Amino acid sequence: MKRKINYALSAVWFFVVVLPAQMLGHFLRWVFLSGIENFLGLGYKPCNEMADAVLEKCIDLPVGSTVRLPWVNSHAQITELMDGSGRLYAYVAMASGWFGLAVKETGKGRDVKRTYRYYYRRSLTGNWFAEIWSVWKSGFVSAALALPFVDMARHAVRGGSHVEPHYGLLLLVSGLLLIVCFLPRAILGRGAHLPSLALVNGSSLGGYGCAQVINWGAALGGVSYVFLAMGLELNISATASYIAAFDDKSVGVAGLLEMVASLELLDAMKGVFNLVLGLAAYAVFGMLWTVIPAAVFWYVSLRFMAARKAKAKLESLPYSEAQAKMFPGSDFDVLAGTRAPQIFFGFLAYIGVVVGIVLHPITMSIVG
Repeated sequence: MKRKINYALSAVWFFVVVLPAQMLGHFLRWVFLSGIENFLGLGYKPCNEMADAVLEKCIDLPVGSTVRLPWVNSHAQITELMDGSGRLYAYVAMASGWFGLAVKETGKGRDVKRTYRYYYRRSLTGNWFAEIWSVWKSGFVSAALALPFVDMARHAVRGGSHVEPHYGLLLLVSGLLLIVCFLPRAILGRGAHLPSLALVNGSSLGGYGCAQVINWGAALGGVSYVFLAMGLELNISATASYIAAFDDKSVGVAGLLEMVASLELLDAMKGVFNLVLGLAAYAVFGMLWTVIPAAVFWYVSLRFMAARKAKAKLESLPYSEAQAKMFPGSDFDVLAGTRAPQIFFGFLAYIGVVVGIVLHPITMSIVG
């Protein structure tokens, strides 16, 4: 009987205390170590020789031949292939030095797994500031850094009694982070983004499509935040008090630490779950306000203008007779040759949003 009681107590201890503690530890380790390492792209090494082999095929293979990208869906049975348009886009990107490729290998022997990352410049392969981000990564990061401070920026523009002491420092930090994360890749992606899509998406041009629009919007939004912060008080104590008061409104980080310290691990696990779930829901909601407008501008107008620039670059490069035959009638040709009112008015609407909303504080100061 005593042995059964010991077994029961051991099982309760394991499932109630040890297992939740291990799960919490693995989760925190993933967030603070693996998550940061993955975000910064640590451990990736340049492998541009793979891209060079693809470039040779894009040039040498006859019209009608498709080119496989070994780094896209490399573990799938059916991989994406570049058609004539994709081959021409890829040629523009790689011949101009606009595309870099890096690989990270995990595991050994037959179990080795390779993951790839892409960069806007071959010479900057492995540089985090030049990494080509997907729509979802750009949308998530920009939403997390910008949207929580939109109301603060709006109140700061109104000025007077609407401004709280903690606004200045929070807007400054948010603006600097937005500039650091997005302005370099936005500048490097000018002209290079659309041609590079063929090399990171195969023929589908999907998950990276409107990322360049998000990059510019987030970067210029960061400039506006910093501009506003320069006219406000940078009050450290008020900012610290605001963060502490915000944390006290829910379980928060401090509450979770207290639970862990007092061995209330089940409540701590629930707190972590609720906190993560709330942040995820907020991020998804924020991404809708970031990704959807960018996608509308990109697919209605801006990609056509990007295709025209890519065509001009293609015409400035030496290309073969086979490549010359691939262009007429291709999707590349159609995209670059399309002339429609939606392109012009879509571009005007994009400029209006940038000047009137994203750069509103700077615009108002100039007009006023």
